[in-house]
Amino acid sequence: MATSLPPAAGRIFISYRREETAYPAGWLYDRLAARFADDQVFKDVDSIELGDDFVEVISSAVGSCDVLLALIGDRWLTITDEDGQRRLDDPNDFVRVEIEAALTRNVRVIPILVEGARMPRAAQLPPSLARLVRRQALELHPARFDFDTGRLLRVLERTLAEVRAAQQDAVSTKAPVEEAPDSTTTALPEAPDEQEQREPAERTPSSIPPAAPATPAAARPPTEQTKPPGKQRRRLSTRQWILAGVGLGVVLILVIVAIGPQTTTGSVIFEDNFSSKAHGWDDVGTQREGPRYASQAYKIYAPPGSVYGGSPKGASSVYPSAPSKLSIEVDAQRLTGEHNTWYGISCRLSADSTASYVFLMGDGLFEIGKDGASGYRVLKRVENSTVDADAKNHLSANCDGGEGYVYLNFYVNGMSVEWTDTANPLPIGTVSVFATSESNAEAVEVEFDNFVVKRI
Repeated sequence: MATSLPPAAGRIFISYRREETAYPAGWLYDRLAARFADDQVFKDVDSIELGDDFVEVISSAVGSCDVLLALIGDRWLTITDEDGQRRLDDPNDFVRVEIEAALTRNVRVIPILVEGARMPRAAQLPPSLARLVRRQALELHPARFDFDTGRLLRVLERTLAEVRAAQQDAVSTKAPVEEAPDSTTTALPEAPDEQEQREPAERTPSSIPPAAPATPAAARPPTEQTKPPGKQRRRLSTRQWILAGVGLGVVLILVIVAIGPQTTTGSVIFEDNFSSKAHGWDDVGTQREGPRYASQAYKIYAPPGSVYGGSPKGASSVYPSAPSKLSIEVDAQRLTGEHNTWYGISCRLSADSTASYVFLMGDGLFEIGKDGASGYRVLKRVENSTVDADAKNHLSANCDGGEGYVYLNFYVNGMSVEWTDTANPLPIGTVSVFATSESNAEAVEVEFDNFVVKRI
């Protein structure tokens, strides 16, 4: 009974339990349906025609979506079936199957926390769902529904635009064939994995030398937190078929991954490979301690318990103030130092170096922070054992926003963390790089190269 719909330019699947999050799902569906085409947003009750095979339509929808929104309420983990068994432990549970399929296909999965729910821990989930806890979540609160959904809409619009661009690139490069394949699914590049999300935490402010961003040198305690389908006629009777993945879309996936969500478009307003001192970065010359030009790179040496940074004071395009909407990229590598040493980049750094947004990384973690009069606060942290400060890492950060908020996004080799700051967001300022070592650690030396700033 399920009929085929014409292809949609990007599809969004809303996964939810009727007995728990039906009302939030309905509100969200109405908001998305008002922004996107009717065949782009799928929610079972509203998207299944009378007489359609429920299993078939759901399977087809998940198999062809580009974004899955997983609504998580305060009973999402514990809801049981009529036999008293937890529903998530049933391999055929629809919510489990939907999310498993999206994770297997590397579709962007966005957890939506409602009714005060918190992200579950990996140990509380079936192994096939463990990766869900590393996805960036959105808390949907009735008191700020418009703000929260506005943020979600921006992520969805950006994601679907990337899908459309990748589809067009794939079509333009695909060799002619006599007969098109029957039907394919398309996969969006996987949203960068994240660990369980946490709330901002206070830090003890450090003493910051001139031109250094206010970045912590104190102990780093763990923090706590708190972006369809058409119905094609297919015989999908088993969970295994759903999890079979992309099939004929392998070539298309490679194209999409190649452009990746970390790509930032925009005009370059400043770049420096440090082959000369023309841009006037802070330089201590032959001294060991602090920032300096060295071997056609920029190096910063920070003894234990200190933090040093540098800005391009000879570059009028970014100093003393850079555009409020920009992206920063740099290659960085720790040359000496062990655990509890950190480095990164900053934006909106004030003239007296007492306030900035900080994008920081070290062994096993990276984070977004904010420095100001009340000290340094972690806004969002990601813990990932693959992050190696001694490797050559590509760091990329976005500072964007509008009236009353600043949107921050930080990528480390493609892995991402994001935060929207609405609590007295920082005004304009300059950009910088920095290195810091805690008092109980060794001295650290970090090398930076290929620094680029783009207007977005």
